[in-house]
Amino acid sequence: MKIGELSRRSGVSPRSLRYYEQHGLIHAERGPNGYREYDDATVERAATIHELFGLGFPRPVVRSVLACSGQAPASAHDDAVVHLARVRDEMAGRIARLSETHRLVNEFLDARGA
Repeated sequence: MKIGELSRRSGVSPRSLRYYEQHGLIHAERGPNGYREYDDATVERAATIHELFGLGFPRPVVRSVLACSGQAPASAHDDAVVHLARVRDEMAGRIARLSETHRLVNEFLDARGA
């Protein structure tokens, strides 16, 4: 399938699909006319990549998570564990900061009867 169909089926813009390909996250064959040709499995892979980026995961984390699919070696899982542990710790820090901000806003509003 060409990039337009992949975009429609995956819900990912052609620009993002080119970015994913540029960074080796998806692969396309080139037809005799030079157009990108994607296989059906790329639809789900592109949608997964889009979702991971939407969750705020950086490219190395996305790459390591994708490497765990299929018949991945144990080393791929080890790499994903390291990356995801870092993401988890960063998220915990953000949650703590947001919780503190939430508490302070509530205190402010409660003090003013709002």
